[in-house]
Amino acid sequence: MKDCCLFGRKKTANTSILDSNNVPDYTGVSVFYGFRSQLKDVNPFEIDFETACCQVIRANKYLADTHNTMIQFQMLKPGDWYVMGKEDGQMKYSFRFDNEVEAMEVAKEKFKAVRFLQMPEFI
Repeated sequence: MKDCCLFGRKKTANTSILDSNNVPDYTGVSVFYGFRSQLKDVNPFEIDFETACCQVIRANKYLADTHNTMIQFQMLKPGDWYVMGKEDGQMKYSFRFDNEVEAMEVAKEKFKAVRFLQMPEFI
């Protein structure tokens, strides 16, 4: 069985997966959760975000490097938007959108999302 380098706490020769404290850096990451029609009118504070059908994500350097390492191809750059969600029990990705609107259109088509929310902050 091949060991996955994505979850290792090591640095590669040309790409730093984790910062110097071995902590993932999510600075500048934006995430919109997509929901299907049954949650269209539900109050955002009553939604279980685990029920999202997909996520629309703006990558920072950490996420771009992590995904590029995982797929073993230099696909994402910091600032790119991408979509991920489950389809038939498998994770599916759509890559490299210039903005969230383009990515959300793909999420609507591919994952049947009708509503997008960011997780509410509790103060």
